[in-house]
Amino acid sequence: MKFKREQIINALCNEYNHLFKDTYIPGIDLSFDEYKKGLEAKTLDELIKETSTDSQYYTLKDFMERYE
Repeated sequence: MKFKREQIINALCNEYNHLFKDTYIPGIDLSFDEYKKGLEAKTLDELIKETSTDSQYYTLKDFMERYE
């Protein structure tokens, strides 16, 4: 299954919000806007790597279903 670059960016942003909703520390952690801008500068391959997925145990499809 193929995903568009924008879909992966949105899913990564949703993951970021989920992970940092209770633990965000201003001045230490990237703001949401800083994180998103960093993602927008990455290539598709770099974005996929950012998801920490593989082809066997936790696939990109699994990640997208969880965070899209």
